[in-house]
Amino acid sequence: MYKSLIIAAILINLAFPAFSENIDVPSTLDAIPAAPATPDNQLELSLKAAYELALSRNLNLYISRYDLALADTSILARSGIFDPNFTAGLNSTSNESPTVSQLEGNQDVLQTAAKNFQLGYDQLLPTGATVSVTAGTRYSETNNQLYFLNPSYGTDLTANFRQPLLDGFGTTVNRSGIIIAQNNREQTGVAFEMQVIATLWEVEKSYWDYIKAGEAVAVSQQSLDLAERLLRETQERVKVGTSAPIDLVQSEAGVATRRQDLIVSRNAADNAEDILKSMLGFDQPAEWMAHIVATEKSETAFLDVDLREAIETALENRPEIEQKEIGLENSEHYIKVARNTVLPKLDLEASYGFSGIGGTTTIRDPDTGEIIEQIPGGLSDAMGQLGDFPHWTVGLNFVIPFGNNVADATLAQRRFEKERAEMDLNAEKQRIILGVRTAVRLLNDGAAAIDAAVASREFAVRNLEAEQTKFDNGLSTNYNVLQIQEDLSKAQLSEINARAVYRRAIVGYRYSTGTLLNSLDISILDPDAQEPAHTMWQDVEWMQFDDFKRDSKAEEAPVESE
Repeated sequence: MYKSLIIAAILINLAFPAFSENIDVPSTLDAIPAAPATPDNQLELSLKAAYELALSRNLNLYISRYDLALADTSILARSGIFDPNFTAGLNSTSNESPTVSQLEGNQDVLQTAAKNFQLGYDQLLPTGATVSVTAGTRYSETNNQLYFLNPSYGTDLTANFRQPLLDGFGTTVNRSGIIIAQNNREQTGVAFEMQVIATLWEVEKSYWDYIKAGEAVAVSQQSLDLAERLLRETQERVKVGTSAPIDLVQSEAGVATRRQDLIVSRNAADNAEDILKSMLGFDQPAEWMAHIVATEKSETAFLDVDLREAIETALENRPEIEQKEIGLENSEHYIKVARNTVLPKLDLEASYGFSGIGGTTTIRDPDTGEIIEQIPGGLSDAMGQLGDFPHWTVGLNFVIPFGNNVADATLAQRRFEKERAEMDLNAEKQRIILGVRTAVRLLNDGAAAIDAAVASREFAVRNLEAEQTKFDNGLSTNYNVLQIQEDLSKAQLSEINARAVYRRAIVGYRYSTGTLLNSLDISILDPDAQEPAHTMWQDVEWMQFDDFKRDSKAEEAPVESE
């Protein structure tokens, strides 16, 4: 009879879930879905449903999606360094001043007025070159009689080019911000995957903790039922005179203790339910009022794992290693940039343009200064001369700093950062191997713990049945029965805990080996990172000036003599 009650309360028969449908996790900032319907204020929740709820509504996971969006916009922002600039300017000036020289004419007050209009374009190219084109017109007028072209118009069209040939040359250096932003976006994508995995891990641990707490309530309730039954039997015995009234004290104390245990168990179950709700993203008061009815059972088949294979799988799949490797790539790139800045500056500069001038030509009598003739002219004359009067410059500028301490120190820092990144990667692999070994040990020990707990519970069942038989025949006491009932409750709770621990060990093993997503058929829908706005020449190798692949320490190492 007792055995059937215990089996009904404890034994469960559902293996670890294998989901038939894939779960897709979007990485974009979609709207948070509404909470599921809760008929009768109850939410029946399978493990798969818990995953889906958490992956769509978990607030920490949703916050991580903002990191992806920010990383995408960072690529666009970094590529803005190559955005062209268009400029326009217009100004007007007027000036009056007393004359101080005969060259300023015969008037007492020199008056001048001018207007300027200019358009420009400039842009940085991926090689480090800067190009600019300016076009402008100017108008000037004066009362100085010595000017024979008054008012006058001028035009100018000039193209400028400057290209660093050493320090500052190459797409590797000038696209550095974009390259780092792309790597950071990749790192952020890996971090989002890690957050998804961590969320799944926490959801599953919370789910099994909730089931364990619910089963513990069932055990406490069963223990209370047994104690109350013993109290009723004792009361009947006292009535018929086969037991002394003092025996009621022990039975009543046992009932009071079991009621207290039941209260503690229910409180623990409520706390576990709240933790699970927080992992599922419940954020409205009405959602928190719903009662979760977990539909999974904790009994599962044991996993047979190989330690060596598990370590190899972890080193291949763990996203933490991928994240560290991307960080190492950043360190290597920073070294390339730092080695470029060590080089001296050698810049090629060139300009080419045309100019023209026009206006009203005034011819004066050289003796009297009187106007003899005026030949009209204007802006069209200046525009027509643009191709007739070219001007150009070309040259090299060379700068070599003595000492170059800033560049040398920066290069040394970058090398140290790379070495630190390599050590950090090795340390991460060490931590992963340690974690896998611990996870495998927990699996093996957990399976043995379940076997031991099952055997202990079965012995406790038989022991209680035997003691109850002795009590029915007057060969045992209330105290002994209560103690053996307590032993049975402890054995039941031990089995419940062992099964929950093993369930957590399974998810911990899959987490430590980097196979949790694949084992649950969960895919992260992460669109490709945003392409930078400017990709010109990014794949032309000679323009990268990537001549910094050798380790500097290897270069500086002395050559052994034969």
